[in-house]
Amino acid sequence: MRKSHKEQLYRAAFRLFILNDFNGVSISDIEKASGMTRGAIFYYADSKMDLFRKVLDTFVVETQNIENKMALKEYGSLGTFIDAYVDGVEYTIMQLQGILGDIPDGTSNRAYIYLVMQISRHFPDLREKYLVYRNNELSKWISVLHKAIEDKEIRAGIDIMSMARTFTNVFYGQSFLDSLTNGLDVVCLRQQMHNLYKVLK
Repeated sequence: MRKSHKEQLYRAAFRLFILNDFNGVSISDIEKASGMTRGAIFYYADSKMDLFRKVLDTFVVETQNIENKMALKEYGSLGTFIDAYVDGVEYTIMQLQGILGDIPDGTSNRAYIYLVMQISRHFPDLREKYLVYRNNELSKWISVLHKAIEDKEIRAGIDIMSMARTFTNVFYGQSFLDSLTNGLDVVCLRQQMHNLYKVLK
């Protein structure tokens, strides 16, 4: 399917902002990378900063929306949810890698973490949106853990809030640590989450 001009622009700009600091990207660079004229670029964004904001919203903030991250909406068990969650993480990584192309994983992952940091620095509204998505994800884990206890899939008496935070921290912590090397190891992530699951039985 042919990409829209807006998608073409956002993808090209995302790649540039991953590889370079914001101030190191010029409008001329964006013109060349996107194959679009300056006038066309400013049809979709009011300024370079506005384009940066839209790129962060599309490729950083929205990827943290658990509704976008996961294909399954109903889960028969905590174990099924864990697999669907990791599958969603892997799918998101593959989508982003498809945009970034031949950029080494270590480079792109470190740069992606840096882009996350830019949200708080430049865009308080996007930071709030990002936090809403994080809280929604935490709520989903809490709901799944409650059901797992009701179904006697895991033992009763656990601190559900703490355990929900532990599951999300496994993902975000591993994402940060692996960004320093070759990028998130989803096989290791799945194993860690299932090991935690076994402890709860």
